[in-house]
Order: sequence, then structure tokens, then C-alpha cells
Amino acid sequence: MSDNTVPLRIWVAFIAMCGGTFMAVLDTQIVASSLPDMAASLGATVEEASWIQTAYLIAEVIMIPLAGWLSGALTLRRLYSLACAVFTLSSLLCALAWSLDSIIAIRILQGLCSGILAPLLYQGIYLMFPRERQPGVTLYVVLIVSLAPIIGPTLGGWITQNWSWRWLFLINLLPGVLVSATVYILMKREEVDWSRLKRFDATGIILVAFFLGSLEYVLGQGPDNDWFDSRRITIFTGVSATSFLMLVWRELTCLHPVIDLRTFRDRNFSTGCLFNFVMGVGLFGSGYLMVLFLSGTKGYNSQQIGQVMAVPGAAMLLTLPLLRIVRRRLDSRVCLVIGLSLFAWALWINARLTASIGFDDLFWPQVLRGTAIMMCLSPITELALGRLPLTAIPNATGLYSLMRSLGGGIGIAVINYLVVERSGFHYWRLAERLNPERFPEYLETLQVVFALRMADFELAGQGGVRMVVRLLRREALLMAYNDAWLLVAALFLVMLLLVPMVRGVNEK
Repeated sequence: MSDNTVPLRIWVAFIAMCGGTFMAVLDTQIVASSLPDMAASLGATVEEASWIQTAYLIAEVIMIPLAGWLSGALTLRRLYSLACAVFTLSSLLCALAWSLDSIIAIRILQGLCSGILAPLLYQGIYLMFPRERQPGVTLYVVLIVSLAPIIGPTLGGWITQNWSWRWLFLINLLPGVLVSATVYILMKREEVDWSRLKRFDATGIILVAFFLGSLEYVLGQGPDNDWFDSRRITIFTGVSATSFLMLVWRELTCLHPVIDLRTFRDRNFSTGCLFNFVMGVGLFGSGYLMVLFLSGTKGYNSQQIGQVMAVPGAAMLLTLPLLRIVRRRLDSRVCLVIGLSLFAWALWINARLTASIGFDDLFWPQVLRGTAIMMCLSPITELALGRLPLTAIPNATGLYSLMRSLGGGIGIAVINYLVVERSGFHYWRLAERLNPERFPEYLETLQVVFALRMADFELAGQGGVRMVVRLLRREALLMAYNDAWLLVAALFLVMLLLVPMVRGVNEK
């Protein structure tokens, strides 16, 4: 487009794409809090039902980098409407699932479609709008892809509690049909590149599947299998590493690669992908840590957790008009510095949490985190993709989206490991500081409380000992959470050093 005017049909089609992508990203997390109910309904254990989530994530992460190649062959319009239609159909089949095996198989299909929809929305920014409109449009895309995983578990729990877990999928039907039809009818018509389909890189696709599928399996199942103490985890790690090395060699030497890794030679793009990886750690990792803290230390139920987790989402919505003004007046790099600093500040405040804090103490850090997400992701997207030629956009958006998914998966895995190791360390440090000679004094107050309920004073003493052990474990776990908060905060501060490496979008 040569001017700043965007036809109404393009706006309507893009808004429909936003709705479809929101639906797909929401389904990444919406079943997380409903797995026990789904397991009971399908006659499975919760551990077995976890594959409903794992299968979806594996399929999604495999498809993300392939979305660019597919859109280059089928066109953005056809691929998006087709992926959304199949996603909608698979949602109906999930709602009708009759066994655990059936829903896992259908979730794989649904995950493949989801892995297409998010990268295509990023493509829409640069292929459907003139450069003057792209920063403002990016804010809405960032809101869509960030808000959905934040509210997903809470919304899923509420739907399951009030209706049924099958409604987690039935709610997709009407929006899915409308989005698919709207995009197909209103978007610009382009010819299918049949020659590109004929020369597809089958070896590259297989290596992508082995690399990302194995990696996602290791990240998802590692914490429950003692990581490399498990032979299966070790094998899958080896498969992932070997496939990655072979993939890099294949895609750099292949005449028609399915993933063009040469895009990383652009300094802005490679640095932007690194920023996006860290944002995945911050977005998913900090949310995961907060849920662990609220459920494990505070003992909150799903409704109370939902109230806390809704705060950053509300902050993102309410600060959107202000951020649009800020983005117009400040350089992208200045906005990024502000966003990274706010994110680090919010995490640093969280690192001082105690077992006695309440909603008021959690409120402002969550507001800062929600605002920081918007302040970071919009300029990161613009800096990473805004300088690339339009021909490179389809491939680049897939790689860019993949980095945030990998950041989230790797970040959560590292946080799990850190919490286990540091909680054990802090437990023994606290236990060592207990003076055995003063142990009766520690129990005195607890014994009185227990004696009011127990006739046998000896039992009261035993209850007091158990209470002291529980308190030690709780405090050790809380200290481990705080260590994790500080580690992620430090990561964001380190990323400030990379901001001078990127150039402005309009800078020559």
C-alpha cells in the first residue's frame, strides 16, 4: 500500500484473524486447570491426562516454524482460513471424545493448526498494513498473544466448574466458523504457488519434527522423571540435539530449505529473537511461579488464583490507550528499555514475598508486569521484523514465534529444577540454625494449641514437631521461589545491555 489508508475489509479480516489467534492461543492453556475433571470423565489418571496438554504443545511447537513455508505456498488467506476451519472441527471432535486416546489424537491435530495461526497473525501486520500503521497494529497483536495464556487456566477452571470440560472446546465452534469464513471472503486473493509445494524439503520437515518434538517432550516430562536419571529423557535429549545439528546443516546447504536460517544474519532479527526468547521466560515463567506460590504457599483455590492472575491482563487492557500514545512519541528502543526495567522491577518486588502477604501486596507487582509485557513485546516485534524485506516476513514470523515458545518451555523447566534444588538447600540451612537445646521452647506454643484439641500431651508434642517441619519446608520453598524471581529479574536487566545492538526501524 502506498498511503496510510487501509480498506475496511482489510480491517475486518485482520480483526477476525485476531479473534482466531486468540482462540488458538487460549487453547494452549485452557485445559491446564481442568485435567483432573477430564481424567475422571475419561477413566484415566491425572498423569495420563497430562498428555492432553503435552500432545497439543508438541504438535504446536513443531508446526510454528513451518507456517512460513506453508503460507508462502498456499497464501496467507487460504492457509489461515483452512487452519482455522480444521481447528474448529477438531474442537468439535475434542468435545465429543470418547476416550483418552481419542482426545490426545485430536489434540495433536488441533495443536498443528494452532502452530499455524499465531505466526500468520504476525505476518498480517507487515503484509496487510502500511509501515505507518504497523507499530499501532502490533500493540493489538501483542495483547492477543499475551492475554490469552494469562487468562486461559482461570477461564478453563471456571467453565469446567460451572458447565463441563467439554465446553472448553464447544465455545470455539461459532467463533471458529465466523473467523474462517470472514478471512477467506475478505482477504486479498492470491495465486497458490504449486511449484513451491512440489519442491518441499521433506528431510528438513522430518528433522524439525524430531528436534522440536523431542525437545518439548524433554521439557514437559523431565521434571516428573528426574531429568537425566531417566533413560528415556536422556535418549530424547540425544535425539533432539542430533536432529538440531543435522537440521542446521541441512537448511544451510539445501537449495529450497523449509526454514531459511540465513534470516538470522540480520542483526536486528537475531537480537529480537533473543529478546523474544527472554520474554517467553518472563511471561510464562513468572506466571508459573506465581501459580506455584499462590497454590503451594498461600493455599489459594482456583478462584482466588484467578483473581490474582487476572490483574496483569486487566492492566494490559487498561494501559493500551496510553501505550499507543507512548509508542507514537518514543523510539522503539527507549520503549524497550522502559519495558525491560519495569519487568525486572516487578519481579524484584515479587522476590520479597512472604507467606503472610495478601492480595493488596500482590496487586501492584502484577500491574507492573502486565504493563511491562505490552511495553516490551510491541517494540521487540517491530525491531525484529520491521527492517526485513516483505519476502522474508513469512519465514521470519515462524522463527520469531518459535523463540517465545521455546523460552517459555525452557524457562519453566529451569524454574522447576531451581525450585527443587534451592528448596532443599534452604531447608537444610534453616534446620542447621535450629538450636537443639531450645527445641522445647519452639514447641511450647504449638503444644498448647495442639493440647487444646488432644487429650494426650505426647500426641500434642508430636504434632508440634510435625508443624515445625512443615513450617521449615514452607519457608524453604518460599525462599526458593524468591531465588527464582531474582534470577529472572537479573536476566531482564542483563538484556538491557543488548538494546544498543539493534537499529531503529527507519534508521539506515
